[in-house]
Amino acid sequence: MRRVIGLGFALGGVALACLLVGMGNGSDCATGMSSAACLGGSLGGVRTWLGFGGAAAATAIGLLGVSVIVQARRHRRLEAGLRELARPERLADHSVGIVTGLDAPYVAGLRGARIYCPPDLDWRLSESELRAVLLHERHHQASHAPARLVVLASIETLVGWLPAAMRWLEVRRAAIEIGADEHALTSGARRSDLARALLKLGSPGAESSLPSYASASELRLRHLTGQEAPPHSWPYGAIRPLVPSIAAFAACLVLGLAT
Repeated sequence: MRRVIGLGFALGGVALACLLVGMGNGSDCATGMSSAACLGGSLGGVRTWLGFGGAAAATAIGLLGVSVIVQARRHRRLEAGLRELARPERLADHSVGIVTGLDAPYVAGLRGARIYCPPDLDWRLSESELRAVLLHERHHQASHAPARLVVLASIETLVGWLPAAMRWLEVRRAAIEIGADEHALTSGARRSDLARALLKLGSPGAESSLPSYASASELRLRHLTGQEAPPHSWPYGAIRPLVPSIAAFAACLVLGLAT
């Protein structure tokens, strides 16, 4: 519901911004133009700015769509490679695929996600740590974490050059991992087991479209040890509905002044 309300505010702000600028461009109405002609000119200006805004939004959505398709295909290739190399096994009552060469457990698959583990996981971790890790990975399966990370990776290709955007992406990825930690805790795992397993498994590779148990290590450790609340997007989340309106107003203002 909050997203719907936020979208309504955003669209209303876009319309209002362009309307104000379009009406401002109708200042020539004071030079003897009839009221009907004046109104028609103002509405024409509004339609011009709304058309520009729609074209810009369509372009952005199109670029994001292409990026999602590219990242999804990349993920499917990774998943196909893991599936081909994996041998089925059960660890801590969970069905997993064992793949030689992995450094930490991963979940892959946009549909029917599966857990993939290194062959030495059961002796690197204690029994309770192994159970905690697999509860964590099970949440990634149920919450479609691979698909969510594909979307984040797609956004990164477009705005990754912005430091603020990279920080936001880092926080969102950490939130996915911490959400899985919380699921493991509510399912009976202990914080100490999750933290020890995280330290033992170390940092994963650079692959950002696969959820890994060792991802977002620093933020997760802070949360598990009680040093920091779960990451969230505030204050950005609080002003997010206003961002499209502000951007549209700026665009309309610049274009209005230019004409």
